[in-house]
Amino acid sequence: MVIPDLEIFTSSLKGNNIPIMKNLAINYDKVTSLAIAGNSGSGKSYALTYLLSVLKNISDLIIIDPKFDTPSRWAREHQTPVIHPHENRSKSDFVSEINENLSKCMTIIHKRQAILFENPRHEFKHLTIVIDEVLALSEGVNRTIKDSFFSLLSQIALLGRATRVHLLLVSQRFDHTTIPVSVREQLNVLIQIGNINKKTTQFLFPDLDPEGIVIPIGKGTGLIQIIDNEHPYQVFPLLCPTYYTKKGIL
Repeated sequence: MVIPDLEIFTSSLKGNNIPIMKNLAINYDKVTSLAIAGNSGSGKSYALTYLLSVLKNISDLIIIDPKFDTPSRWAREHQTPVIHPHENRSKSDFVSEINENLSKCMTIIHKRQAILFENPRHEFKHLTIVIDEVLALSEGVNRTIKDSFFSLLSQIALLGRATRVHLLLVSQRFDHTTIPVSVREQLNVLIQIGNINKKTTQFLFPDLDPEGIVIPIGKGTGLIQIIDNEHPYQVFPLLCPTYYTKKGIL
């Protein structure tokens, strides 16, 4: 899929579908949470920028960017708030700020649950919490703050689906030190970008033997699995859409 102008393309999309490849689209109404994994320079930011551009029309966004990098530049262009580190502040302060925002999201989930109790057919606008480089947050902070961060992630992942609150997590890897196992089990869109072998796929696709899968060459290529009742459960080779966007974001 080649997209000459990402802005025009995303504004022309109808409904809550996210086109991924020619015959593959994700229905965002059926998504619990998403994960993008890949080593440095593999095209994670490229894939994330595409997803953000599509999601901005179907979801409210909260962006957490520990590296103050591509997502922050994208957010500046699209007037979207970003939580990022500031000078003279410790990492624990930064993760505490993130925890405050995740707590607010939990409050939204509880309010929405109460509305759904009265009216199960109520349709909420999607809310997506985007966290880039999750691994950078969970390493090197004090234990209490990290436990609180993990606990909030778990609650949002477990309770968010019915209330349309989602996590979009990006990390070099998703082992148990990066996110809790309960969060990993709730992910139903799994994307592994870049170098594909048994070692890199062991966290998102533990049962997969990638030997026989032909992976396309290029930036933003890898594997994708969508776990819902619309797609077969197998893992597909992934070729992210090639797109052109505003200068200075990527």
